[in-house]
Amino acid sequence: MLEVGVTWDESGTAYPTVVLDVAERPDVADLPRVHALDGVGDISTALAVAGSSAMLTVTLTRPVRTEFTIGFVLPDHAEVLAHAAVSGTLLLATTPPSAEGDHPLWLAIDIDGPSMVAVLTAGTDD
Repeated sequence: MLEVGVTWDESGTAYPTVVLDVAERPDVADLPRVHALDGVGDISTALAVAGSSAMLTVTLTRPVRTEFTIGFVLPDHAEVLAHAAVSGTLLLATTPPSAEGDHPLWLAIDIDGPSMVAVLTAGTDD
């Protein structure tokens, strides 16, 4: 992961965003193109928290099969994770926001918000 933040669309809607380093994962780098051509397909997510680390595993089964995990640091990235949980969406950028081009191919994935909230808040009741 290179950075996290928020991307705003033309209508003013904010999307929690993760810029991924896909240099070593050409399969992940190609996902936005594949999904633009073949549709979103089937995506599932699962979040696990251990200490100050949160690991989001993203599994795709259609139109292609792949799985990858994005590492987050808590509490630094807690706001982006909470925003993704509430909105039910996380935008995955496979090119940096500063990359040339008006419409980079990024991938918006559905997040299992209730499960993510449960995992994020599990350790806060102590």
